[in-house]
Amino acid sequence: MQQTSVRVGLLGTGFIADYHHAALVQVPGVEIAAVCDVSLVRAERFAASKGIAKAYSDLATMIAADRLDVVHVLTPPNLHARLALDVLAAGCDVFLEKPLGVSSEECRAIAEAAKRTGRSVGVGHNFLFFPAWEALVADIRSGRLGRIDQIDIVWNKVLGQLRGGPFGSWMLAHPGNILFEVGPHSFSQVAHLVGALESVAADVRDPFELPTGDTFYRRWEIRGWQGNTSLRLRFSFIEGYPEHYVHVRGTQGSATVDFEQNTHLVEEHTPHPLELDRFANVLSVALSAARQASATFGLSLLSKLKLSRRANPFQDSIARAVACFYATRQSGVDERLAIALGSTAVTLAERVAEAAGLPARGAVSTTTATASPATTSAAAAVQRPATVLVIGGTGFIGRALVRRLVKDGRGVRVLARDPSGCAREFAEQGVEIVRGDFADLAAVDRALPGITHVYHLARGGGKTWRDFEASDVLPTQRLAARCLERGVRRFFYASSIAIYYAGRGAAPIDEATPPDAGTLRANPYARSKVENERALLAFMRERGLPVVIFRPGVVVGRGGSPQHWGIASWEYGSVCRLWGDGNGRPPLVLADDVAAAMANALERPGIEGHSYNLCSRSSLTANDYLDAYEARAGVKLKRIATPSSKRTAEAFAKWIVKKLARDRHAAMPSHADWEGRTFTASFDSSRARMELDWQPVDDTAGLIREGIDAPVDEFLS
Repeated sequence: MQQTSVRVGLLGTGFIADYHHAALVQVPGVEIAAVCDVSLVRAERFAASKGIAKAYSDLATMIAADRLDVVHVLTPPNLHARLALDVLAAGCDVFLEKPLGVSSEECRAIAEAAKRTGRSVGVGHNFLFFPAWEALVADIRSGRLGRIDQIDIVWNKVLGQLRGGPFGSWMLAHPGNILFEVGPHSFSQVAHLVGALESVAADVRDPFELPTGDTFYRRWEIRGWQGNTSLRLRFSFIEGYPEHYVHVRGTQGSATVDFEQNTHLVEEHTPHPLELDRFANVLSVALSAARQASATFGLSLLSKLKLSRRANPFQDSIARAVACFYATRQSGVDERLAIALGSTAVTLAERVAEAAGLPARGAVSTTTATASPATTSAAAAVQRPATVLVIGGTGFIGRALVRRLVKDGRGVRVLARDPSGCAREFAEQGVEIVRGDFADLAAVDRALPGITHVYHLARGGGKTWRDFEASDVLPTQRLAARCLERGVRRFFYASSIAIYYAGRGAAPIDEATPPDAGTLRANPYARSKVENERALLAFMRERGLPVVIFRPGVVVGRGGSPQHWGIASWEYGSVCRLWGDGNGRPPLVLADDVAAAMANALERPGIEGHSYNLCSRSSLTANDYLDAYEARAGVKLKRIATPSSKRTAEAFAKWIVKKLARDRHAAMPSHADWEGRTFTASFDSSRARMELDWQPVDDTAGLIREGIDAPVDEFLS
């Protein structure tokens, strides 16, 4: 490093920003001076959580105000080129998350700008910085594997956005966009090993229609040649065992890099006779795999104890890529980060899209702040003036509530961060949409005109109480104050039965049952619900805001995942750890029934200040639920009975590790928190049945049909 301090700005606060922040704090002489996001609320929240001094919503202002040397562009791919050009024009170096751009033209423009300004550009192809990958490249370049005959690259990983969104992301806006979002991981490997391909062919299969009406292809097979080397790339984005590996066959040996397992395994002949040669190869590969697996596990443990700066392999690869950029940016960046390799990867993505016969990609906007009622309701047969606002209306319960309110003849408006997944559905229902976060009062102000009743179903998130306090508790209080100022006549809040202790020895639980102190200490989600309830009821007593609180049980039904964590903890799609022995009776309730209770409460007189448990009288145990799941899905799950004492012991072991690592946010575990999840106690919802005229589905056959079979069918489709 030739400078004593390199001032860096982060542009974009999505999940990858955490990884870049963790990588940058390890680079000597680097100061993260500022962060910028199109949402100032998100930028400020990120800055506060990371101890960054400044937060902005405008790139040019950030660069000028903080005299930055480098900007990390961490935005969706379609914004990379424009933002990189702005950064270069401002006289800063730029480090881009892959890809370099979304067209060859964009890549050329960045290359020309870098040459013109004399600034450095790095592209974060982090998988090229796995030590296992570096070992493979060394084997190839040294001649150890001989002349390369075949290269197979496999990316078989479920794409979570297909199930839960956000469906309005750029990645899903066109069937070819996945080639520029996920594809560059594999295309950069092709570019690094053989460069540009001489020929490319591609097939796409398994089309999936998104809620937006767009199509996504879940299976890809790509074939190509470079000289006498054949290449095959396979992408699969469906549920299944995750695989991500590169296999190379040469005339002298073969090698496989498994990125999921973090291993590099080589098979090559020994001087021994055939039978002994085979035995020696199997044994050598097994021993090598065991050594590498042990090293990965040990590194993870040391990282958690803060005895090593290296973390999990993925985080470590980003850290290595970032460190390499700062070590070489003034002398010529490493070939793996260079514009040339990034351009080759993007060109390959274009050729694959063309070979697959995909339609041309058009410009897609990802920055629309608000969708007007005129545009979102164009297809609606009937549109009523909105008097009811649903915050979090795109969620599982929220969508059911919107449907019910519309059915009841109410005019509905929805405030949601990403309404795209429901836009077509809402338009058909005549529902207005306002894009925004409930933590952003400007968005709330856009949503409140004409509103008399507000349902608050959204929530913040995070891992620690500090996270929930910043993203949920304080924003909910500000939201309530704004609703009071705007004359909202009734404010409905969706809490949770997670606040109760429902384990052995608990009496039947009704609305008078107090929250469990042990659960609140260990579970920041439950604590946030209680704090919000208390704050809202205080608003009612002291300032006159009419408040009604709902505490739904284990909500199931169409539109929800059958792999419900109220039933068991799903370590993987095929493995679930039961809460206890699985013979407790979780308080199941259909989402449509929860929506009915909420809708019935809209103008019910005399219920201000009341809370309502919303649970059916189900007799199904967790094991009964899983039996029905298996029967409908035609699978056999690995069920693991897990006593609460074992869960508590595991939690204490993790807590001790965190305390040794001086994690000041580590919360002491609670046995009550784990035991309460066994649901050996019963729930009483008679208050809701009487006061709200609520009649949920209670019979076993109906709950299985609507709460298990229907979601399983959706899940499998």
